Amino acid sequence: MKKSGKKLKKGMVMTMIVAGTLILSSMGVGAETKAATNKTQQITKSAAVTQVAATVSKKGVLTYPKKFSMKKVTSELKPEAAKLIKIYGNSLNTGKTTSFNSYVNKHVVEHGKNDFFLGHKYTNDNYSRKIKGMRKVNSKKILSTYSKALNKVSTSKVEVYDTYKGKGFATFTYQYRPKEFDAFGSIAIKFSFTQLKNGKYVLEYLYYL
Repeated sequence: MKKSGKKLKKGMVMTMIVAGTLILSSMGVGAETKAATNKTQQITKSAAVTQVAATVSKKGVLTYPKKFSMKKVTSELKPEAAKLIKIYGNSLNTGKTTSFNSYVNKHVVEHGKNDFFLGHKYTNDNYSRKIKGMRKVNSKKILSTYSKALNKVSTSKVEVYDTYKGKGFATFTYQYRPKEFDAFGSIAIKFSFTQLKNGKYVLEYLYYL
C-alpha cells in the first residue's frame, strides 16, 4: 500500500500538469473547428502522398484508401500513438520539439496555394506553445518524473479512446495512463485525417488532449 503522502503528492503533481494541458489545449480548439469546417470542402489540389493498396501507408504522409476498415486503421495507428506519446514525454523533459517537428514534416500533409490544409508550421507551432506552457507551470522534477512514466508506454498499453468517421474526414484518438499516476496523468493523442479529391485520406493534423 502506498503512503498517503506520496499518493497525495502525485495527485497534486498531475493536477498541475492537467491544468497546463487544459489551458493550452484551448489553443487547438480553433484549429479543430477550422479543420472540421474545411473537411467538407473538395480539395482542389492533390497532395504528394505515398500510394497505398490496403490500409495505412507510413512511408511518407500517413495515408489510407477511400474504402477502408475503421477497425483495421485504428489498430495500425496504435504504434504511431505510442511513438508520439514518447516524443511528447521527451519534449516535456528537455523542452526540445525537434523529434515532433520531424515526425510532422514527414507524416503530415503540407498545405499548398489551392487547398485548405493546416500545414506543418501550424501544427509544429501549436505543439511548441503547448510544451512551453507545460514547462512554465511545472517544475523540472515533476516533468522528469512524468516524462519517464510516459516513456514506459508500448503499443499494447495504448488504449483506443475514440474513433469517428464523418463526411470527408476521420479521427482516431488514443490514450495512455501511466500506472504510477491517477486519472489526471492520462495523455491522449488525436490523429485527424481529411479526404482528398481522389478519395484517399491523409493525415492533416495531430494534437494532444
